[in-house]
Amino acid sequence: MRGKNGVDAIVFRPGRPGDYPAALAIQRRAYAAKEVPLYGSNLPPLLETPKTLAEEIAAGKRLFVGECEGEIVASIRIEELEDGEIHFCRLSVEPARQGRGIGQRLILATEAACPEAKSFVLDCGEQSVENFHIYRKLGYLETGRAFQVPDGPKCLEMRKKKRPD
Repeated sequence: MRGKNGVDAIVFRPGRPGDYPAALAIQRRAYAAKEVPLYGSNLPPLLETPKTLAEEIAAGKRLFVGECEGEIVASIRIEELEDGEIHFCRLSVEPARQGRGIGQRLILATEAACPEAKSFVLDCGEQSVENFHIYRKLGYLETGRAFQVPDGPKCLEMRKKKRPD
């Protein structure tokens, strides 16, 4: 459903255990559509299960979702690190809904849901040019740090300092 301004009417909220299967299904479809052509099919986001997601949540990560008319259409995970830093990972938007700003809105809603944060950090595969553009548009800057995912992409770290209220 689209709102009055033509933007998908989506509610962003913390994820619940019942959301895990839908969030993972979207994650698989999103990574298969955008990341597999760049990096191959052995990516960790494609191998996760509701059980492994539940274990991550039990260990302290949090899931946020975007929901439209009762259907999960996007998800992101966060982890609180040291010194007020929040790490974002596994941003996923249903492929049929990509290109509508849902991922950007989910990032912004998740940032707003973390008032304790001093900064936000995320990782992006070095060949994911479209994602780099989106993250830069949201104020994320490359830090110069990089790491190699086993059997996967080289990822570059991006960071955004939280603006004082």
